[in-house]
Amino acid sequence: MASTHEGAIGRPGRAGASAAIIGPALLLISLCHYLTPAEYYHWHVIYQQIYYIPILLGAVWHGLRGGIVTATAASVLYIPHVLLHWTHVPQYRFSQIISILMFLIFGALGGHLIDRLRQEREAQRRTAVQLKNANDQLQATFERLRLLDRLSAGMAHEIRNPLGSIAGAIEILENEIAAEDPKREFVLILQKEIQRLSTIVTRYLDLVKPSQVERSPESLVEIVRSVVSLTAKQAARQNVEVVADDRESLPDVMVDGQLIRQALLNLVINAIQAMPGGGTVSVRPEMDSDNARIVVEDDGPGLSEESLQKAFEPFYTTKTGGTGLGLSIAFQIATGHHGDLRAENRTGGGARFVLQLPLRPPAAGQEASA
Repeated sequence: MASTHEGAIGRPGRAGASAAIIGPALLLISLCHYLTPAEYYHWHVIYQQIYYIPILLGAVWHGLRGGIVTATAASVLYIPHVLLHWTHVPQYRFSQIISILMFLIFGALGGHLIDRLRQEREAQRRTAVQLKNANDQLQATFERLRLLDRLSAGMAHEIRNPLGSIAGAIEILENEIAAEDPKREFVLILQKEIQRLSTIVTRYLDLVKPSQVERSPESLVEIVRSVVSLTAKQAARQNVEVVADDRESLPDVMVDGQLIRQALLNLVINAIQAMPGGGTVSVRPEMDSDNARIVVEDDGPGLSEESLQKAFEPFYTTKTGGTGLGLSIAFQIATGHHGDLRAENRTGGGARFVLQLPLRPPAAGQEASA
């Protein structure tokens, strides 16, 4: 008998155990055929049908090979009975030969189907194991990320405190060093770098611990005007003009005004910094039946393929001295409003950022769970 496959359904664990059942069963059925007189043909019909039981067991326990071997053994034991007792009835003998063929077909087909079933079950088992391993790894990664978030936020707070002390000490040194003293330049460098570190820490805290969205009716037109006014001086220093295209009157939308201002401020500052040689930044609020949008466009060189793919990744920047957190925070604010922020290149040159916000935000419970 063929070797068994460990773990299949409804079969003994060893080939010997199954052979000890199937072999005697075939012999017993065959003895019944040989010992029963030919005139009791109805009994022979019953014995013939009983052959299918051990054939089925061979297929179930050992698959295709077991089904064929068992069917062949039944055929070998049955053929002499047909030749000895039914040669005088050609029609009946022919039907018995057809039955032998059916034994082989039944054994082969049953064994093939059982093998297919086992293969499917094994594939499902492997898939289940892979999913479990992937889930365990994902859970472990999630726990590590939670721990890293807590550690990084704590470290950011710990860094901010000594930065404040250092900044205070530098102010004291600045007051004690005369304006014409060459050492004063180093004090100014220290102040600039301390300010840059403080900005990085603040933005990092905004990224890892986002603010809770508190919605209220807000005018996008007023938000755009306030951000344009706030960035006017910085833009003028770089020969950039920031224009608010707010000719269209729009109804208020349910958003967190402070967070949207912060996101838009980051987008406008990013556009200004993208044009060191000067240019124009246009900020335009829009609205349709489903969404409100704020579009920020610039006349700069546009975005490379890499920048289009990584623009909103934390710490990714193409600017010297940039933190790479402004666009990430803006994206986080957009998704926190169940909206979207996308970047693209304009047809005529320059870049376009579209901050999209849904006009029908989710219910409070759904938003909190999200």
